[in-house]
Amino acid sequence: MKLINLHLNTTYSFLKSCIQPEEFIDNLKKSDNEYFAVTEHHNLFSLAYFKKLCEGSSLKPIFGLECDVEIEGKLYKFIVFAKNIDDFEILKNLSYYLLSNHFIKFENLSPFSKLIFIEHPIFGYFKRTNKKILLENHYYSLLPIDFENSAAALLSFGYDKCLLINHNAIFQFSDNEIIATLNLMRKEEHFHDIYEPCSFKLENEKKDAVLSELVNNTNEFAKSIYFEIPYHSYSLPKFQNDENLSSIEYLQNLLKKAITTKFSKDSWGQDYQIRLNHEFSVIKKMRLEDYFLIIQDWIKWSKNNDIAIGPGRGSAAGSLISYLLNITNVDPIRFNLIFERFLNIERVSMPDIDVDVQDDRRQDVINYLVNKYGFDNVANIVTFSSLGKKSAIRDVMRVNNISPKQIDSISKLISPDDKNLLEEYQNNSKFSLELARIDSEDSNLVDKILNVSNRISGFYRQSGTHAAGLVISSKPIIKFVPTLMVDETIQQTQVSMEYLEKFGLIKMDILGLKTLTTIKEIKDLIEKNLNIKVDLDNIPLNDQKTFSILSAGNSIGIFQLESAIMIRALEKIKVNDFEDIVAIISLNRPGPMVNIPKYAARKFGNETVPKINPEYDKIVANTYGIIVYQEQIMQIAQTVANMSFSEADNFRRIISKKKSDEMEDEKQKFINRSIQNNYSIDTATMIFKSIEKFADYGFNRSHAISYALISYQMAYLKAHYPLEFYAACISSAHGAHETISKYVNEAKKMNIRVVSPNIVDSEINAVIKDNAIILPLNMIKGIGSEIVKLVVNNRNENKSYINFQHALYCLLGSKSLGIATIRTLIEANAMRIFNINQQTLLKEIESENSDLMLWLETNKNHPWDEIKDQIINYKPTNIFENDYKIEEENERRLLGQVYNASRTSNYEKVGSRFNDMHVGNEYVTTAVCLNVKLAITKQNKNYLILTFQDSTQTAVAFMWNANDEKYNEIKNLKDKLVEIKVIKDRGDKIILKDWKIRNE
Repeated sequence: MKLINLHLNTTYSFLKSCIQPEEFIDNLKKSDNEYFAVTEHHNLFSLAYFKKLCEGSSLKPIFGLECDVEIEGKLYKFIVFAKNIDDFEILKNLSYYLLSNHFIKFENLSPFSKLIFIEHPIFGYFKRTNKKILLENHYYSLLPIDFENSAAALLSFGYDKCLLINHNAIFQFSDNEIIATLNLMRKEEHFHDIYEPCSFKLENEKKDAVLSELVNNTNEFAKSIYFEIPYHSYSLPKFQNDENLSSIEYLQNLLKKAITTKFSKDSWGQDYQIRLNHEFSVIKKMRLEDYFLIIQDWIKWSKNNDIAIGPGRGSAAGSLISYLLNITNVDPIRFNLIFERFLNIERVSMPDIDVDVQDDRRQDVINYLVNKYGFDNVANIVTFSSLGKKSAIRDVMRVNNISPKQIDSISKLISPDDKNLLEEYQNNSKFSLELARIDSEDSNLVDKILNVSNRISGFYRQSGTHAAGLVISSKPIIKFVPTLMVDETIQQTQVSMEYLEKFGLIKMDILGLKTLTTIKEIKDLIEKNLNIKVDLDNIPLNDQKTFSILSAGNSIGIFQLESAIMIRALEKIKVNDFEDIVAIISLNRPGPMVNIPKYAARKFGNETVPKINPEYDKIVANTYGIIVYQEQIMQIAQTVANMSFSEADNFRRIISKKKSDEMEDEKQKFINRSIQNNYSIDTATMIFKSIEKFADYGFNRSHAISYALISYQMAYLKAHYPLEFYAACISSAHGAHETISKYVNEAKKMNIRVVSPNIVDSEINAVIKDNAIILPLNMIKGIGSEIVKLVVNNRNENKSYINFQHALYCLLGSKSLGIATIRTLIEANAMRIFNINQQTLLKEIESENSDLMLWLETNKNHPWDEIKDQIINYKPTNIFENDYKIEEENERRLLGQVYNASRTSNYEKVGSRFNDMHVGNEYVTTAVCLNVKLAITKQNKNYLILTFQDSTQTAVAFMWNANDEKYNEIKNLKDKLVEIKVIKDRGDKIILKDWKIRNE
């Protein structure tokens, strides 16, 4: 006796079910059932995935909701369905409401009265209260195993209003343990229960007329409410223009104007016109004119509103029309980029124009689009975050009352690879031994933790928001896909990005890029300090000063180029051409990075560039015979095998996947067409082998050019305006000590004076004053942005601070700050500007009965004129000798490094400080030892890692071949002032040769 399942939560109901959709469908296919229902808790997140899983089969999914309804102050569960496709719009609206409000009150159900409400068989209102409610389309449900005990319901509702529901199905009884754990993880307050195994037919086939009738009623009911959820054709808004033209005519007009703006008569040649005609015809055929117009419009608005936009991202930089519309700032013909890499009329998928925007203004762009096209017609895109194996076992241990300390010690031993937790347990002895240390009266607890954690790894935990994706439609988004409310500014699709196109929605990515914010800050500082407006779009791309800092590896703070690997690549390749930057960005990935030494060797003639064929050699000439870019593969296919660029794009994509069956077909096609194009079989085979070798390494040149431009622009600013560059980079670190120290140390190497934060000059961003960088107040540990705003506002209101007493009178008197914050500012030397040492200032505030604090209490409400003279003449009660060791420790703790109070200053010599050292040279200097650590190499040899600091920066020292005796001897150096002999290594690293403790 088959029973259609009418209630199903999956892992899309977030910690309420352990059923994965694909697992359910596999079981369903084996049962020979056709219909089934999916009723996630309040959401329709799984709709698109279930549609995909059922494609090509006879399965018919019925989508509904599990809904919490408040009746008489308590929550009850209902299973809700739409009768038809028209009513499905109402169901989507109910989901929207529930995801915003978490439940719905019974009295608010009237807008949803056309929907079918089925009382839950366990948590329904009648089941819990034995009372009925009045609803227009109201059914009662029974559990198949309990129908004999449901006479009251049958009598009250009638057979035609009673349905059999298999409750919240699971596949194994052992999954009850999983469900119990999930209940604890989500801290469910209202509904706890044990689930029954999923059954697609009733096992004990009783010849009971009542049961037979209920099964028949349920199955007929399910079939009656089945309808297919349709996919849709694309529905972009028609772009409205002031010229009363069609979109294609308006686009044509914009392009004509752009040609005269961007090009002189001499520079707009036939190659440009042919390219424009081709691109325009493709866009027209694909009816994408509105797509381009919408994007160019919001980019134009952004630039007019002083929002920085990147020069390009992804393959869109390969479009001349994108360049003419100022969507990108990359001339594709100048940089030899291919339109079909971006838009291929033979490719099924739609274009995807990604745009980088200044990250702190991204929301302004979103607001513009919502205001222009309407709240209902714009949405960002849902994502789903799942439990990794580490977070899964942490959660399971937590709900089993394992101590936080033990949770940390176990979870940190889990490797980041793809092994599941059972494999981890078998192969990771440290992890398994630590897990075995769990002390419990339950001898099976470790097995339980391991098995439950392994089972729930990969389960969805919650929904999130795609970092960049956005959809815009001519109609409300909810007409195409279910939506939910994120906040008051925008809604969100309930369908993730991979399914949006099928539902008629085209994604566009608007990515917030912090680098653009930093570049804008640098330009603003240059204009403010030097009265120079830098136009980065028109700087020369052959600036030798820029190449000089890059080839020297001086790339800290430069987009894409500041990692240790990139610095080594820059030094090796000796950048002297913009194309070198493009290549380095493209090669810096696992796999292709092995070609960096080859690229450098061939560039300087230390390795011969292999020759295969003149046409092929020409295409790979600027990368010294190495295929670096996907576009090179396309050019080779087009030139050698006489493919169109559309065919070449398809060829590139198939080759890069390296599927053996498809590869063989493409190989034969390439060789045959090459032979037809007058290439020998040997040459064609050799060229294909070269393509095959590099195919999965190939990088999108359009993207590389765009990002290389950003890198070059930052390098140009660093080379020509270092003061403003470092100030902006420090501001962008938002108080992160390690990052700020990196910029500060390099700035000092360039003889830029850097001043620690002070209460008179510092703000939330770094400030340039008297040709020095004054660090921001928010870098002080414990001083957040809100406190900084209070200090800056207070200082401005009082027209700065005359002295320490005045600062306290203003800040404490107005209750802007408390005494604990004042202490932190003193310990960070932010009051040092008043020329009184730290110990003296701390003594001034250490007691409420000190002279200064008593004076403040007495005079805090007195007007300025009455106390002005007392403040002007302020002197501390006592002057105390400063403790430089404590002051140094305070600065290190609160600022990340020492800026003012270095104990090493009296012993240092210019030229031998850490900041003065050059790689490979030996130096003798004095530094404070901050830490000593014994480590072991992969070859099982001991070595020591020591951290030293002088007045200029922190350095990490290595001592190789260190035995236990050496460690015991050297570990006592911690916190001592030490004279050291070192050899300078790369970055902040030094090799320790000898040492002796200095007497202080």
